[in-house]
Amino acid sequence: MPRSLRIVIVGPTHPYSGGIAAHTTTVAHRLRAAGHQVHLMSWKAQYPSFLRGGTTRVPGSEPEVEPFASTTERLTWYNPLTWLRAGFAMRKADVVLVTGVTPYHAVPYAAMHVAAGRRPRGVVLAHNVLPHEPGRFDERLVGAMYRQYGAVLVHSDDQAALARQVVGDGADVDVRVARLPLPDFVAGDDAPATPGDRTDADLVTVGFFGMVRHYKGVDQLIEAAARVPGVRVVVRGEFWQPVEEYREQVRSLGIEDRVEIVDEYVAMAEMGAMIRGFDVVALPYRTGSSSFNVALANRFGTPVLASDAGTLALDVHDGVDGLVVPADDVDALAAALERIVRPGELERLRAGVDQHASDRMWTDYTDTVAGFSER
Repeated sequence: MPRSLRIVIVGPTHPYSGGIAAHTTTVAHRLRAAGHQVHLMSWKAQYPSFLRGGTTRVPGSEPEVEPFASTTERLTWYNPLTWLRAGFAMRKADVVLVTGVTPYHAVPYAAMHVAAGRRPRGVVLAHNVLPHEPGRFDERLVGAMYRQYGAVLVHSDDQAALARQVVGDGADVDVRVARLPLPDFVAGDDAPATPGDRTDADLVTVGFFGMVRHYKGVDQLIEAAARVPGVRVVVRGEFWQPVEEYREQVRSLGIEDRVEIVDEYVAMAEMGAMIRGFDVVALPYRTGSSSFNVALANRFGTPVLASDAGTLALDVHDGVDGLVVPADDVDALAAALERIVRPGELERLRAGVDQHASDRMWTDYTDTVAGFSER
């Protein structure tokens, strides 16, 4: 493998919000730190607004990750000339890593790949091979993109199997797996905990944060908490479904005094204080592929209650630094909550949290990206 590669990364960065933008930026920093020459090409306009609900730009323009110095922000979803110019600029690169955020980008990425010519090794970084709610043509678009680029980086064996399925039998596509490490978030590490307006100090606070969507199972967490009087639930994030549906569920269960729902974007600078205010972070996903929230919780010494959807069960060591339950199983969630409220259980799980696990994963991740240069 060459000691120093010329690597171009295409994907969102600040001022775009969310984990994918933070991850893309951190990959650039980490590859630079590993000795490679890196340039990040970002989007001035990433895609039409109807493709994503909620906040797409960081409120107040405070970076969630330290901006990467060698960055251009000229790509627009509506101007093919920006795609072609980006492709021409990639021609001297050894590796081009494009972030697969949505199948919508298959067309601009195809144009970039053609304009880049034969030299760069093209790689698609797939956070999710297919969207959580796939559309009619998504599989065809994604499959065509993977076959064109010839290489895909995914974050779990399940996603690798799905990628191979999407490209079809006989396709010569190099699919590799690297575990998803935590981006270098500016997350308020030194901020004191903000446990919220607790009405009973003896209650165990179980927190959920981030984008609230049906597949993430927040409604099932609320239903399970209704069965365990010693549990208080806090939900903070932006809701894809009407937030009133969740509030009505809380009212119908008669647990308004034990559930707090806050429909708002959570700025990264608030993360440390918020997570320290939780006794447990909950990820009760019905389905999913991966999440930064396990590593974020661990960074602040907080155990995690997660379902076995996607890679969550790989990131949580059941009975050591958290609990793992079957996905889409309210009874199992309730049983786990009952276990958490037992005397001494929280202290034991906290003691098992490894706050530095993600740092060790980055070396493998950057080595995997650089390794694509060897065809």
